[in-house]
Amino acid sequence: MTHDIDDPRPMTAAVLHTKLANIKIASVNLFNFIEPPLAYYDFENIYSHGQWQKKCLWLSEFLAHRQPDVVGFQEVFSPEPLKRIASEQGLVHFAIVDEPTLISDYIYRSPVVALASRYPIMDISSVEPDARLVAAMGLSNEFAFSRKVLRATIEVPQIGLCDHYVVHFKSKRAGLALEPKPLEPKLFEHQPLGLDDLAPQVASMTLHSETQLLTEQALGRWASTMQRGAEAALLFHGILVRRQASKYPVVVMGDFNDSLTMGALDALTIQGESIHSNDIKAAGLGHLSDAALAAVFAQYQLKDAYELFIEANLFINANQQGSLTGNTAYHREHRAATHYYGPKGSVLDYILLSSEFDASHGRSLAQVVDYQTCDRHLVRPEYERDAYSTDHAPVIVELALRS
Repeated sequence: MTHDIDDPRPMTAAVLHTKLANIKIASVNLFNFIEPPLAYYDFENIYSHGQWQKKCLWLSEFLAHRQPDVVGFQEVFSPEPLKRIASEQGLVHFAIVDEPTLISDYIYRSPVVALASRYPIMDISSVEPDARLVAAMGLSNEFAFSRKVLRATIEVPQIGLCDHYVVHFKSKRAGLALEPKPLEPKLFEHQPLGLDDLAPQVASMTLHSETQLLTEQALGRWASTMQRGAEAALLFHGILVRRQASKYPVVVMGDFNDSLTMGALDALTIQGESIHSNDIKAAGLGHLSDAALAAVFAQYQLKDAYELFIEANLFINANQQGSLTGNTAYHREHRAATHYYGPKGSVLDYILLSSEFDASHGRSLAQVVDYQTCDRHLVRPEYERDAYSTDHAPVIVELALRS
């Protein structure tokens, strides 16, 4: 159900109604957005003036064509040029809560997230992990989000104050280097006759390069998964606390660096149905009926905007005898990737929405009427236009106010 700029497929019935009051939210990983003569990670990684201009032009044209009202950005090294480009396209309000790390001279690492909005930003803050929960999870007391999470409270027309979170969770890259460790001679005590004379040399042997690499990858990837999972769970806690106090609608967008269907990110979309009845009783909620319990949990549940889109459109077309065919399973299976590693595509970029944007919820304020994965530069690239764009496909969700 996603479609890009040149997609000839007709829009669904839900998308065809007037868009005058609709709201567009986008998430864009900018892939090393850094203004020369600054460099990212290594002194050789500097854009030429022409390359930088092409990168900026690609972003400017994307914003001009898509006309989003709120955009969450990832991989930002140079916020000022980004702020200028966004402002030129009507996104005059800008937020950032961190800055990249200077390694030496002009070389930077640790890019940050940012947000640009057509609507006024009323409050800006970073989300910090709760130290008590960090300890309860057995994490180091030095635990921190790999990239600071930005929360911007925006005054959205006809909806009111709405909390927008921009995230960039820990990548799957291993990032673990082990010190070479000599093998112990006793490991070879029971080797066949003829290997005894190897014992003196064994003490100075280290793991072969391939063995060392595989070990580092296995341990490093699992360490990254644990970090990413902890980030998701601690962020969800922060969202719950904030939502309980403010009652504001919630939008979470960004590069999740994993699939929502994988266990590491379960916390973000946890559902009441998955909670054991004994835990519900222990929390003092055992007296509630199933319907009442579902209503309680629905207030805090976050849902994938793509799921909300296909469910709302299938429901609407079924009742209006429209032309949309297939079922939710079909559309899930054919969801467009937002990132490719070689020929393999994955969905890493998401926009999650609270119940105010869920058409099935009785008190929803708006519903998802369109969802697009903007992947032309990945699947049909043109060098002159796309060479310095990004390695991710931006995602855009369109919301329509409910009458």
